[in-house]
Amino acid sequence: MTMVRHITKLSLVMKESSFSLIITLRRWLWRLRGMLLFSAATIRVIAVCLCVYLVMLTASQVHFGYTGVSYGYILKNCFALNWPLLSHGFLWQLISYMFLHDSWMHLLCNMWGCFIIGSVLEHEHGTRFFLKVYFIGGILSGIGWLAYTAIMPQLSFLIPLTGWIPKDLGVWLHAGAGLRGSIQSSMCLGASGGVCALIGCFFAMYPTRELYVLLFFVLPLRLKSHTLLWVLLALTFFDMIFIQSPVAHAAHLSGGLFGYIYGLRRVRAGK
Repeated sequence: MTMVRHITKLSLVMKESSFSLIITLRRWLWRLRGMLLFSAATIRVIAVCLCVYLVMLTASQVHFGYTGVSYGYILKNCFALNWPLLSHGFLWQLISYMFLHDSWMHLLCNMWGCFIIGSVLEHEHGTRFFLKVYFIGGILSGIGWLAYTAIMPQLSFLIPLTGWIPKDLGVWLHAGAGLRGSIQSSMCLGASGGVCALIGCFFAMYPTRELYVLLFFVLPLRLKSHTLLWVLLALTFFDMIFIQSPVAHAAHLSGGLFGYIYGLRRVRAGK
C-alpha cells in the first residue's frame, strides 16, 4: 500500500513538472515570436554579420595570385579597425569592423547578446533607438580601443601580474598578450562594442529586471540586471589586470559606458 502511495505521489510530481515545463516553453516561444516580429533591425544586423562571416570564411580559402596571401587576409586588414590604415583615410573601418568576426564562437556570443538585449530595446523603444545605441556605441568603442592601444606600452609594468598562471594555462589564455601589442600592430574586430553599448543601456534602463544567463552555455542562472553588471565588470577588470588576454576590453568598456550613460539620460528624461 505504501509503495502504491509513493508511486502515485511520484506520478503527480512528474505531471506537475511536465505541465510547468510546457508552460515555460510556451511562454518562451511566445516571447521569441514577439522578438522576431518586432525586432527587424536586430535581425538584419545579425543577418549581415553572418553573411560577412561566411564571405570572409570563403575568401580566406582563396589566395591572391602567387603571393600566398588570402583574399580574406586582405579584406580583414581593409575593414577591421587598425591604426596604420585608419590614419591613411580608411575611415569606414570605424563602422565596418563591427561586422567582422574571428571565429564562429566569437560570432555566436556577439549575436546572442545582440538578439537577447537588442530585440528588447528595439521592441520597447523603436528601431531608431536601437540603431543609434548600436552604431554610436560601436564607433565610440572603437575610438576607446584606439586610445587604450596607444598607451598600452606604458602599461607593460603590469605584465608580471600574470605570473600566478600555470604555463600551459597561460599559453591557452594568451596571458599577457593584451599588453604586448602596440597601436601599429594591433587590430580590432567584432560587434561586441555595439553589443556592450546595448547591454549598458539595458542595465541603466532596467536595473531590477531579471535575466536568464547560461553560464558556460550550460548552467542556467537568474540574475537581476544590476547584479549581472557588477559580475561582468569584475570579470573584465580581473582579466585586464591579472590575465591580460588579447580580448578588446577597452572597446567593451567604452561601448558599455556610452550605452549606460545614454540609457540613464533617457530614464531621467522620462522617455
